[in-house]
Amino acid sequence: MNYKNFQYPLETEYLSLAEQLKNEMLINHLNNNTTAVNNTDLNDLNDLNDLIVMAKSSFIPNLFDMAIRLEKVDAAVCSFKLGMYGLCADCEEEIEYSDLEQDPAQPRCKACREHSRYHHD
Repeated sequence: MNYKNFQYPLETEYLSLAEQLKNEMLINHLNNNTTAVNNTDLNDLNDLNDLIVMAKSSFIPNLFDMAIRLEKVDAAVCSFKLGMYGLCADCEEEIEYSDLEQDPAQPRCKACREHSRYHHD
């Protein structure tokens, strides 16, 4: 299948979410040292991961949701780089194209989403 039409929107969403998350962290003054957040290099995966961890531990719902979505989109972008995009993270079967049209960052096939004993979404 040709998944290339999903790559650019995912990369764009990734960059947009990273910037939004950084700005929201600054607005909410979640870190006593706003300089650290302000100096976060969104191209540095370690910096971005630190920002995601801070957002998830903030217990502010919109920041938590944004951080979760950013992780999911990051995983999809990485799967393109690995040549694994479109394959289920659990069973490695192809994810239905219609599911990817609904959410290009969907990491699991319908069967794994419905039958997993863990809640993934």
